[in-house]
Amino acid sequence: MDIVGRLATIQESIQAVENEKEQRQQTLAAFWEHLPPIDPALVAAAMQRIRDRISVLEDRKRALLQEQEDLIVGAVIRGRQGD
Repeated sequence: MDIVGRLATIQESIQAVENEKEQRQQTLAAFWEHLPPIDPALVAAAMQRIRDRISVLEDRKRALLQEQEDLIVGAVIRGRQGD
């Protein structure tokens, strides 16, 4: 895949990560807005799974941003070498 194509794919992936993260955060917030759970341990476990997934999404976004930066810097360097 060429650099421009990969950069577009990265941007789409970043948007997908941000969308999923927002959905997970909304789900997590919903736990706090409702009445006390019948089984607090189950709710706590579900909330922890959501927090864990949010953390994974944040790591993925950081990796995508780093790859994006590396591609841009590499393209600039190659462009300067071609001058």
